[in-house]
Amino acid sequence: MKLKEYISWTNSIDEYKDSASLAKLDTWGYEVLPGSVRLPKLNLENAVKGDEGYDSVRNDLITNWAKVTWPFLTCIDAKIQIQRPGEECKPHLDFLGYYLENVCQTLPGLLNVEHTLEKPAIDIWRVFVATEDHVPGQVFSVNNKEWTWKAGDCMRLNNWQALHWTKNTSQVDRAIIKITGIKS
Repeated sequence: MKLKEYISWTNSIDEYKDSASLAKLDTWGYEVLPGSVRLPKLNLENAVKGDEGYDSVRNDLITNWAKVTWPFLTCIDAKIQIQRPGEECKPHLDFLGYYLENVCQTLPGLLNVEHTLEKPAIDIWRVFVATEDHVPGQVFSVNNKEWTWKAGDCMRLNNWQALHWTKNTSQVDRAIIKITGIKS
């Protein structure tokens, strides 16, 4: 299907209900990126309450830091996700329809490329950066494999095919930076 049809399709499905039947549990789920990154100064004030199991903070500082840290990515979208104790984000895939819709406003030629979950037309990187060391009770599971981290560790997610979910049963907030960008 064309990317414009894919974007329309993403608006017609329930990400949390339909993901389980579309996920590929036998494919790669995530890769830990080598080394660690220098973290920006984080300001977790003004977090916006979310309905996905976490609050979020967006600002120019985080976006500009992501652009410098991953110069090979374009169309960067970056935010801090804060998962409070007791919160959970249910298993899902990241279909990225909203992100692709925004990208295609800048790059309309992409609307006509062939794109499916099995054969994505665009090399989108979804990277998660740990802002603090992992605490027992903080779960980030991808295709039934849990990621544990140290501050500055980075993980690239196979957002098209890997079923993932998070949960925080610890007593402390878990803040993580999520970057989405197109590899140039």
